[in-house]
Amino acid sequence: PAAAAQMQPGMFVGGRASGRIAVGTDGSGDAGAARGAVIDTLRAAKVGAFALQSDPNAGDCSRKPYAAYVTVSSTRFTLLEGTDVDIGVSLQDCGGWNVGEWHDHAVSASPSADDVRALGSQGAQRLLDWSRANGERWQHLTTGGLAYAAGDAPTYYYSLFKTVDGNMRAYVRGGGPAYAAGLRSNDIVDKLDGRYWWEYGTYQTQARAYDGKPHSFDIERGSKTLHVQLGEAFSS
Repeated sequence: PAAAAQMQPGMFVGGRASGRIAVGTDGSGDAGAARGAVIDTLRAAKVGAFALQSDPNAGDCSRKPYAAYVTVSSTRFTLLEGTDVDIGVSLQDCGGWNVGEWHDHAVSASPSADDVRALGSQGAQRLLDWSRANGERWQHLTTGGLAYAAGDAPTYYYSLFKTVDGNMRAYVRGGGPAYAAGLRSNDIVDKLDGRYWWEYGTYQTQARAYDGKPHSFDIERGSKTLHVQLGEAFSS
């Protein structure tokens, strides 16, 4: 993605990160053991996986040591027939944009560390199955840090969501066109294209994040009120 990298330098990783996937956890009890199995399974498939606790949403991609990030999560549920252990494997690009997520679970009277590792290995295998089924996206993800394919619609890599406090907030992919324009995750959106967002409606406002158009925003960030104008969208 050399030409695109020149247009959006923070959207893609540098050469030292190419082919490298960092694997972190959500900090839950079983996630550490499952992470080891995820790394081992990816390495067996010749994927450059390594352990790193990081936040891919923090900053753009230009200085990161990985092209993609995997978060391993775990949850335990108590059932009449035993304990249900759920292991999640979430694949994100270098800027924290979600690519795919897979969950595997098993019920046992007394789940062992081997049971947890087996679930982690299953999740990693499902990630590898996705990579084989989506070869072009996987290649772009592992070499440049962004999982895109020819024919994708133009995008600014942001979304809008309404929180329980009634505010409309932004979620922004680090380094993407919306990020480059100045929009950041958790910014409170007051106006969209000069009108209060509720004049459009919740669904209609959220849908505008995916129409590929250069919208403008009046936002609140802490004590500041800012205006953000989107520029050119990313196109594959």
